[in-house]
Amino acid sequence: MKGTLFRYGIFVASGVFILLMSVTSCSHGGGEGTKTEAADAAAFDNPEFDNPKFDEPEYVGSLECKNCHLREYDAWKSTLHSKAMLLPGELSVMGDFETNNRLTVKASAETGKIPKDEELTITMLKRKDKYFVNTIGPDGEFHDYEVSHTFGINSKQSYLTQFPNGALYVLPVQWDVEKQQWFDFHGLASSSPGDGDYWSDAGRIWQFNCAYCHTTGLKINYDLTAEAFDTRMIEPGVGCEACHGPGSNHVKAASFYFDKEKETIINPKNLPWRLSAMICGQCHKSGLSAKEITPHKAGFPERYAFPYDYDVGKPLYNYFVKDPENKVEGGNVQYNEWQQSQHAKAGIICIDCHSVHEKDTKKPVNKSLTKLPADKLCKSCHTSVEKRAAHRIHTFGSCIACHMPKLDGYLPSHTFQFVSPEESLKAGGVDKLMNSCSACHHHKDTELGGLIEFMEAAKKQDMPKPFSAHIRPTVPEPDEKLK
Repeated sequence: MKGTLFRYGIFVASGVFILLMSVTSCSHGGGEGTKTEAADAAAFDNPEFDNPKFDEPEYVGSLECKNCHLREYDAWKSTLHSKAMLLPGELSVMGDFETNNRLTVKASAETGKIPKDEELTITMLKRKDKYFVNTIGPDGEFHDYEVSHTFGINSKQSYLTQFPNGALYVLPVQWDVEKQQWFDFHGLASSSPGDGDYWSDAGRIWQFNCAYCHTTGLKINYDLTAEAFDTRMIEPGVGCEACHGPGSNHVKAASFYFDKEKETIINPKNLPWRLSAMICGQCHKSGLSAKEITPHKAGFPERYAFPYDYDVGKPLYNYFVKDPENKVEGGNVQYNEWQQSQHAKAGIICIDCHSVHEKDTKKPVNKSLTKLPADKLCKSCHTSVEKRAAHRIHTFGSCIACHMPKLDGYLPSHTFQFVSPEESLKAGGVDKLMNSCSACHHHKDTELGGLIEFMEAAKKQDMPKPFSAHIRPTVPEPDEKLK
């Protein structure tokens, strides 16, 4: 709005100026008019307007974008991106810190004064407007750790705490929003202080692992001499500039150099399809940074768990190395899965199905913001699919349930491949690998062998007879002995 008003003011002022100059020209002689017109032209012949100088772009924050893009900003505020990291409060904390606020676990290893297999109780507390987790810290003793931020709000929620040196750590409990219960997260049930994977170990420092994809404009700022962090960000959550790049030059262009507006910001829709998908892949991908952590201290991870220094719009693979040991965890690996899909081969990318700027009025806004709800989206492209063989097993014909099963129990797979019960059988059971059929509540307790046989029967029922069945039988030659 501010940019629009400013431009409107320029146009009006220019019109008045030209009108006054015309009147002046009429009131003087021809020579004077020619001089005035020449001076006027020279005034507007400013090389700075023809070739404006822009500095290295900097982050300005989503609120600055709101000034001109109010509709998009308002739609973004209803998405999970804007809530990827929040300050703790009544409207952001999903976990129960007052009633169902205890989690008892067995120590997985000897931990200071705590014997292995001893039961320990972690307590979540709320005191006035602050939230705490009472758990065992790096010294093997119980302490109250104040929650500094929350991240995640849809299926699971985690909690950050800040140590005196500025290091942020994810506390060893997670809240399952759907099941409404607490569970251990890199706590005593799976590790112990000092083993490298305990929640308060140096290898678990949040700034090196999760921070990039829950903030915009992150600056880690680690001082090796002081062994302290002075971490800064332009804003918590995945803001506009996480996908469009730093916006300072765009703001400048929108205020002064109007014909340079599009050139000074990244629009994923205008990029080649692979580069566009990579913008989503910067966070919806598992991998390790091509850049090693510097300065480095003993106990730190070797690399960042995100594409450090990634420039939006550039090839993402230049900022990642492969993770052969699968050290990077996390469920948001849709980009990795998509790369294995037929969609990727056909050039169908994230923004063909999802929109982060439009509220989906046909289902709750805390879902995936697809452009059409569930199966309607699939069938808008897959128009030739008939209800035959496996596609007629269920009368409602759920594309999503079969081709995007929640293999991890939370997030739909983005390989778009049907996962047969036979794959679970080969893997050693559904606890090792979920399949499309067992993921359905109707078949969750059905034996895998029965599901496999049922699928085979359904396929064969509508299957045409093999070609050989239609060939006329050969008439045998008369036996010579019978002649």
